[in-house]
This record gives sequence, structure tokens and C-alpha cells, in this order.
Amino acid sequence: MPASNPMPAPSNTLGKASLVLGIMGSFFVFSVGLCAGVGKQQGWLQHVGVILFVIGGSFAFLGLLGGLLGLLGLLGRSHPKATAVAGLLLGVLTVALFLAILNAAR
Repeated sequence: MPASNPMPAPSNTLGKASLVLGIMGSFFVFSVGLCAGVGKQQGWLQHVGVILFVIGGSFAFLGLLGGLLGLLGLLGRSHPKATAVAGLLLGVLTVALFLAILNAAR
């Protein structure tokens, strides 16, 4: 009698996308925040502050999209939800990090 292969669980593409966007967003927002912190300490932040704000805001929006996709990835019934939860948490972390950096740069 041949061994029966159970059907693999369908992948959660929304969860995977949210995880990738959350990782990218949080990494780049952290990097821009590090540049802003160094710029504030060295006194050149007022010269490039607008550029850093636009770049950081763009990556924070990327994290926001990742969080939204993670939330939508949680709504599926037969999909694994671990990647969606991780993407949602990273998206929220990205936006919170961006807001904390804005507050500290003042």
C-alpha cells in the first residue's frame, strides 16, 4: 500500500509579504534614525533634516503597509499565521520607531 502524502498547508503570501516589508521598513527606519541621531549630535541635522524625514517617512509607510498586510494575513482560515503575526508586529514597530525618532530629533 503506497504511503499517502497529506496535502501541504497553503502558504500565507500576505504574511510573507508583510514580513518582508516589516523587516525592510524597520531596518531602514532604524538606519535613517541612526543618521539623524549622529547628525543632531554633530550639528548638521538642520541641513539634511527634510531629506531624512522624507526617506524615513517613506520607509515608515512601507512598514505601515507591512502591518496592514500582516493584519489581512491573519484573516485567512487555513493559512499558517506565524509570518503574518511577525509582519504585523514589525510593521507596528516600524511606525513606532519612526515616531520616536521624530520626537527625539526635535
